[in-house]
Amino acid sequence: MIFKKITLIILFIFISCKAPTEQISYERKPVIFGYIDAGFNKINPIYLYWSNNFSTSHNDSPDYIILDNNDTFTLSDGTSSINMVWEPEVNGYIPDSDAPDLEEGSTWNLNIAFDDYELNASTKIPESITLESISSQIPWNCDGDPVNVDEDFEINLANEPEVKSLVYDFLNSRNPEPSNPNANASQILEEIGLVDFITYDTRECYTSSFASVPYFTIDLGSEDENIVARYISVALEKNKDMNNDGLSIPYEAAIFDTTLSANAFKGPMTYFNIKDHYTDNELDNIDIPYEWGWHREPIDTINLTGNIIDIMWLFFDYYGINMMIVQPMGQEYEKYYESDPDEFSFPYILRESNIESNQGDAYGLFYSTNSEFFFFDVRKEQSN
Repeated sequence: MIFKKITLIILFIFISCKAPTEQISYERKPVIFGYIDAGFNKINPIYLYWSNNFSTSHNDSPDYIILDNNDTFTLSDGTSSINMVWEPEVNGYIPDSDAPDLEEGSTWNLNIAFDDYELNASTKIPESITLESISSQIPWNCDGDPVNVDEDFEINLANEPEVKSLVYDFLNSRNPEPSNPNANASQILEEIGLVDFITYDTRECYTSSFASVPYFTIDLGSEDENIVARYISVALEKNKDMNNDGLSIPYEAAIFDTTLSANAFKGPMTYFNIKDHYTDNELDNIDIPYEWGWHREPIDTINLTGNIIDIMWLFFDYYGINMMIVQPMGQEYEKYYESDPDEFSFPYILRESNIESNQGDAYGLFYSTNSEFFFFDVRKEQSN
C-alpha cells in the first residue's frame, strides 16, 4: 500500500512538471586573470579577454581585448598608481614602470574602463611566510619499519635580489630557445650554491598516494592552520646526464613512472620527440633510443591547505635540482578555488569571481601572493 502511494506521488510530480521552454542566449562577458607578487615585488602580466561560448573550445586562443588610447587600465593602493599597457609578447598587460614596494597587508585596486565597461577588483596582499624544515609528528613507516622524517633537511632560501630577479625572469620567460629548454636555469644554478638533497625512493610506500612517506616537512611560519598556498615545483636540470654517457638529453632527468598510482595522481606521461630540440648534425651523435622518450611537464602546481606540509613524491617529477615556490594566498584566491580545491576543473562550476562590472557579470580573478622559494636536489637510487 505504501509503495503504491509513493508511486502515485512520483507519477503526479512527473506529470505536473513542465519541460523548460526558456531560450537561454549566450552573452559574452569580459574576463580578467592576473596577480601581483610581493615576494618578488613584481606585477605579473594581467590578461583581459572575452569569454567563450559553449561551442568554442577552451583550447582555442582567447579573444584578447586590446585597449586603445582612450581607455584606461590602472592599479593603485591609494598612494601609488600604475598604468598597465598592452604587451604583445605575452598577450597581456604589464606595468609601464617598476612596481613600488608591494607590502603585506596593503590593498591594491584594479580599474579598467573601455567602451561602456567599467571593471573593478581589489586584493589584499597576504602576510609573508618563513619556511623552515621541521620534524614530522606523524609516525611514518615503510614495509613495517619506522621512518624518521626529521628536521635535518636544510632549506636553502634565496633572498638575494639578484637570485630573485633571475628566478622571476625564468618563470616568466615565454619563448626559451628550442635548443636550450633550460634557458636561464644555468644562471640560477650558478648563483644558489650548495643545496640539500634527497634520494628518490621507488618503493610503494613512497610512491602510492597523498599519504605516502615524505622526504621532509616544512613549516610555513604562519599561525593560520588553514592557510591556502600554491606550491610550484620547477625542474632546473631537465638536461641532466643521468646515465653518465656524456650526453645531456632534454628531459633525460624525468622520473620515469607509468604505474597506476603515478597515472592516477600525476596524469599520464607525455610522448616527446627529441628531434624537436636538436639539429640533424647533433642527432648524428645520439644513439637511436634517444630519439624518443617520455616526460612530464617541467612545472608542477598544486594547491594545499595547512601551515605544516609534508613534501613527498607528488611535488616533483625530475631528478636534479628543483626549485619549489610557495605562494600564500589571500581570501580572493581562496573563495575562487574553494569549490575546486584540487584544480580538477569541473566544467559546470562557476567559481566566485572578485571582478565587478557596471554591465552585469564579469569573470576571472585578480589576486595577490607573497612568494618564498628554496631549492633541493633529487638524486637517483644507486643500483646494487
